[in-house]
Amino acid sequence: MTPTPDSARLDTSPLSQFLDIEQVTTPDGVECRIAIDGRHLNPNGSMHGGAMFTLLDLAMGVTTSTYLEPTQMCATAEIRVRYLKPVFEGSVVATASVVDHQGRRISLEARATDDRGEEVATASATFIAFEPREGSAYAG
Repeated sequence: MTPTPDSARLDTSPLSQFLDIEQVTTPDGVECRIAIDGRHLNPNGSMHGGAMFTLLDLAMGVTTSTYLEPTQMCATAEIRVRYLKPVFEGSVVATASVVDHQGRRISLEARATDDRGEEVATASATFIAFEPREGSAYAG
């Protein structure tokens, strides 16, 4: 299977909707964006680490979806996030790219940048592709 950005399955989960994460396919892949507001902030007034984690994880998950067969789904097996700079306002954009694809295992790297284009966080992760269990809400 040859992955293409237009084959991406955008995330429609309640969490991505609550955080209001915009997902856009581009010729180069997928961009996920958060316009920071009160629901994204920690007590110090900067973007909460959990919101950044979710943004990066979502970018990598949607990118992984371009490698899946129509009947497959994926899950994060492991993820490592490096927080580089706090972000207090504006938007954060995350992009991801696949660095290795071996069978069901897909390894990725992601980066998040602020409005000035400065890198504010990076991540690496492994996703696993699988068939949903028969009888699950996700089974065809």
